Amino acid sequence: MAFPAKLLNPGEEVAVDVRPHWKYLFMPGFAVAVVVAGCIAALVESAAQWALFVLGGVLVLCLLWLLVRYIRWATTTFVVTNERLIMREGVLKRKGREILLDRLTDISYTQSLWDRILGCGDVLLESPGRDSPETFPDLPHPVAIQNEIYRLINAHRGGPAVAGTGEWADAGGSAEPADPAQAPGAPPGASLAEQLSQLDDLRKRGVISRKEFAAKKAELLSRM
Repeated sequence: MAFPAKLLNPGEEVAVDVRPHWKYLFMPGFAVAVVVAGCIAALVESAAQWALFVLGGVLVLCLLWLLVRYIRWATTTFVVTNERLIMREGVLKRKGREILLDRLTDISYTQSLWDRILGCGDVLLESPGRDSPETFPDLPHPVAIQNEIYRLINAHRGGPAVAGTGEWADAGGSAEPADPAQAPGAPPGASLAEQLSQLDDLRKRGVISRKEFAAKKAELLSRM
């Protein structure tokens, strides 16, 4: 079910609207399949009545587990708009979290080998005022979500990065290559301290990653 349009601000548009990966339903679904297979085998072998009752009870518990997981999966959504990120979950007791795109300072993801095979992972978001990243677990295609968030942030701020070049376009879309000795966004002729300050500001705003910040900082310091 799509994110309700009535909850959007004027001019706000949804870019990402996903539920947790189906991995969330795997364990209860697998348990149901195993117990059903056991029940069929017990009937074929004419097992004792008490064994059938036990298997029946276990099957009911597994079905309830699957039902509860499915309801939680169906009512949990992760939404990214051109203004904010929204996490909503719960049926009787609803709860939600929101982070404005302007407040994000870092976006990352983690994937185990199994997650990479399944195409899911955790998205981690850092914003001021939090001691640790906000984790959104088991989302499908976390790399694509990360890239889309970066795209929206750059579009919102009017200064998108030129992918793969390490150079930054200005708000007017200029294709002039940046001076390699100049910090991105710093005015021409700025002092080293001013360039480092501007570079740190870009990192805090999430325009550049920590790795890019460290590399550019080392390059500037090497020119002293």
